[in-house]
Amino acid sequence: MTEKTNNDIPTFIMNSSETSEKRRPYKKYAIIAVGVVLTVTIILTAILVGVYFFSETQKEIIKFAYMRADNSKEDVTSNLNDNTVQYHANTPDYEVWAYNDFNRDIQVTKFRYSEGTNCYVTALNRTMAQDPSEIKVPTEVNPKAPKVKYQVTYRTAKDPISDVSFLCKSARDACKGISTYWALPSCEDSTELKRQKRGWTVCLGYGLWTVCYER
Repeated sequence: MTEKTNNDIPTFIMNSSETSEKRRPYKKYAIIAVGVVLTVTIILTAILVGVYFFSETQKEIIKFAYMRADNSKEDVTSNLNDNTVQYHANTPDYEVWAYNDFNRDIQVTKFRYSEGTNCYVTALNRTMAQDPSEIKVPTEVNPKAPKVKYQVTYRTAKDPISDVSFLCKSARDACKGISTYWALPSCEDSTELKRQKRGWTVCLGYGLWTVCYER
């Protein structure tokens, strides 16, 4: 700042360098404020997008339970995200988990009974399986399990599958560390198999099926 005298009246002139120095803090604060606003906006946007996709994902998963004739519960989970339908039933005689994988056209069944726990893999019969998009939550309270429509008998392989990495994640996790076998449909009636008591036969029910495994 310099001082000039004109007719004995002092006049002050602000140097440009001093003016810029005073303006600098305001620019600094303005830049910081803009940065804070942008950061908060990005964070809020990310949160809102995350909540939206989580909500949409949850809409694609349907869960409910049926009451079976033996008063046990059967859980049904339809997952449109990975295109699977899962069943779980815990009865007085056995506990069963079934995974219908429509992406791989594979059905995986895991069951636990008095003699142990095993997993079985077979081709998915789409004519007998409900597509995930067809699964709807029952409107009635404590809905009863649907009547069995199909009965299938499978003959299982003698040797377990060495690598189950091709299964969907839920089935892969369920069968981790458990002997898993291929199972092929048998033309013989399961009642006849049980009557003749040839080898080992076990029958279990879930969804619309009664499934028997024989080896």
